[in-house]
Parts: sequence; C-alpha cells; structure tokens
Amino acid sequence: MSMFGGMLSFEVESEKMAMAVAGAVHIIRRATSLGGTETLIEHRASIEPPERRTSPPGLLRLSVGLEDVEDLKHDLEVALEVASQIVHTATE
Repeated sequence: MSMFGGMLSFEVESEKMAMAVAGAVHIIRRATSLGGTETLIEHRASIEPPERRTSPPGLLRLSVGLEDVEDLKHDLEVALEVASQIVHTATE
C-alpha cells in the first residue's frame, strides 16, 4: 500500500457553498492551518481580515493526509451534495 500526501485547491460557486462544504465533511477535518497526517480542509477567506482578504470567497484548500483515498473521495462527494442542497434550497 502506497501513501501520499498533497495539497490542492478548488473553487465552488460562492462563499456560502464553501462554508457548507467545509461544514459537511466528516472524515476530513476543518482547520485554519494545513499540515499533519490527517486530511484537512480550509476556507481561507473566512479567516482573513476583511480589509486584507485576498482569497476568492469560494476557494477551499485541501491538505491530503493518510486516510484511504476512497473514503476521502466519498466524504467530499457527500459534502458537496449536502452543501448544494442546503445552498440551493435556501435560495428558492
């Protein structure tokens, strides 16, 4: 079994969606700093001071840890689905 780590960033449609995704994960842990052996997700814009905000509002950063890749993919897929339902239901 090979284990790799890595960092990736992706953007969702809005800050509301990004916050919902970060709040809906279960295996992946929400963090304000990235690193370590566990997979962490960060919504940088929410921790930047408003006057110095440089991160796009929908940007999420993911630091991949040592968990099983299929578990992580499933966790993120479910979180994206849940967040989409929350955001889109709230705007209807």
